[in-house]
Amino acid sequence: MFRILVFAIIFLAFSACAQAKEQTIIPIDFNGKWQNTLGSELHFFVKNGQVIGTYNTNVGEPDRSKSFPLRGQSQGDQIVFTVNFKKYGSMTAWVGQVTQDQNGTPYLRTMWHNTKDIKDTEEAENIWGSIRTGASEFRRVKRP
Repeated sequence: MFRILVFAIIFLAFSACAQAKEQTIIPIDFNGKWQNTLGSELHFFVKNGQVIGTYNTNVGEPDRSKSFPLRGQSQGDQIVFTVNFKKYGSMTAWVGQVTQDQNGTPYLRTMWHNTKDIKDTEEAENIWGSIRTGASEFRRVKRP
């Protein structure tokens, strides 16, 4: 019975590996300016999967004219990037993938995590208040 169980586990492991096929990754050109539904803008410069750029928030304390550097990586139609809002005491990380809306227009759908600094004396009671999660959709800004 033990041998049958071991054989079954090995068989399932090999069959799972056989089903996991290597995907052909079709790259997306993330370069350029994108804007989310709240009016925040990001500008991507991507080379060999390395992402740099700027982020201008239209939400919260920083003035919209203030640009913050962003860093990240891309692979195919997926992207991940972070922004440190430095003197404002918060950082945000986005992960996302380009998909298409009902009209066939591509857009970047993301989830984000934001952390804000909590005073050390308040951390015991409020540490979970330092982490927020949400979603943003970015659309490419058409060049004039």
